[in-house]
Amino acid sequence: METFPDGSIYLGAEADISIHNLTLENNQYSKSQIWLENGPPGELNSIQVGWAVHPRVYGDSATRLTIYWTGDGYKKTGCYNTDCPGFIIMTPKPSIGSIFNQSSVYGDTPVNFTLQVFQDGFSGCWTLRVDDEIIGYWPKELFTHLNKGASQVRLGGNTFISPDGISPPMGNGYFPLEDYQRSSSFFHVKLTNDKYQIMEATKIIRNADSKCFRLMDRPYTEENGKSFSFGGPGGSCGV
Repeated sequence: METFPDGSIYLGAEADISIHNLTLENNQYSKSQIWLENGPPGELNSIQVGWAVHPRVYGDSATRLTIYWTGDGYKKTGCYNTDCPGFIIMTPKPSIGSIFNQSSVYGDTPVNFTLQVFQDGFSGCWTLRVDDEIIGYWPKELFTHLNKGASQVRLGGNTFISPDGISPPMGNGYFPLEDYQRSSSFFHVKLTNDKYQIMEATKIIRNADSKCFRLMDRPYTEENGKSFSFGGPGGSCGV
């Protein structure tokens, strides 16, 4: 899911994200995350937060709290977690890169965690909150475009296809169903506008680009807020 490209500026995004275990090959990854971005492709500023299964980065297929940033379209700046100077840690728990203690079981109540990223109105830094803890921040000096806010917010999953053309699973590894207990989902999706007003994310559009995965937009409810479900088994996706 992503925001309409209508010139709006966003100063934050948040959601409750269901956690799932997946098994991947070393040359694959699967993520469920929020992107906040601004700038043209060659100068793209991007902050990415969520969970990832990434054997090449971590050496295993555990589901971990994962962040990433770039200030120049992935050319010379940016990295995962704290692998390079950039993200400043304020609270060590939950630690960046740590394995989640619990994950969702297919057919049972989803296990979620809450992510919020927002631009501080005084310092201009981008702050990361996980559940009720402020974990740290990205200094505004890292960016040339995001220091003016995010022109696009994206939410959902993405995968890296191995050289043999096989995509790993996304979400919980199944296509989404009406039943939340059998789906990978984002709940209570909210955006912060340029006046620092937190809004339900009603003006977001569907964007699914593979036959291996599906996206199910869901109507707003008091219980789940704005929500959507997504995912799929992967395989030979023809992309």
